[in-house]
Amino acid sequence: MSANLFETVKRPSVTETIIENFKQALIEGRLRPGQRLPSEAELAQQIGTGRNAVREAIKMLQAMGVVEIQHGNGSYIVDKPSETLLSPIVFAIMLQAAPGKDLLGLRSLLEVGYCQLAAESATDEDWTAIERAKQAFEEYAHSPGWDAAELTRRDLEFHFALLDATHNPLVIQIGRTVEQLFLTSIRNTLAGLGDLKWAIEGHHRIVQAVRGGDPETIRQSVARSLTYWAKEVEHTDE
Repeated sequence: MSANLFETVKRPSVTETIIENFKQALIEGRLRPGQRLPSEAELAQQIGTGRNAVREAIKMLQAMGVVEIQHGNGSYIVDKPSETLLSPIVFAIMLQAAPGKDLLGLRSLLEVGYCQLAAESATDEDWTAIERAKQAFEEYAHSPGWDAAELTRRDLEFHFALLDATHNPLVIQIGRTVEQLFLTSIRNTLAGLGDLKWAIEGHHRIVQAVRGGDPETIRQSVARSLTYWAKEVEHTDE
């Protein structure tokens, strides 16, 4: 008997096929946010499968945050993204949590993007929050005997204020996750700095660039601020 030359092809389950159908229907616009779904019996007939498989798929879509079940009123496609909906993306990022070059590249890409989006979307209230966060970091950095962990928390609050100014829940959730994955790297870098002038000026440059709104200036200010984190990553990868 000859040895198998090919791996056995794993066929998707009926439930996975139903979920894939939902995804395609959303992509193509046949399903829309807030839309009420047909009953289980109708869905089973339309898809050509049993009601048990449809019920299981709906439960999985509910767990993913795609479908909302209103008891006594049917099932609906959610009308806005939630943290549950973003969980698979967040966990995928967290599985690559080591602060290597790939993650640093993602952080750079996201930070440039959310700063540019904040430049377009920030309100007066957002600017108040951004300036307050920048000042809180600077004041603590000038205090005697500052603690690296507390300084890191204030650094993250500054970036979170910029993220909130995008008014995009997808960007905010993913951006916060990526920034938090650098918590240890940021703390180690700040703890090793004899002079925090670089970090303070980095925040100042970013704020000025975002206020100016020029994409290239924003990119340059972010790239310059990430210089020290890049050195930490190079040390980690060695």
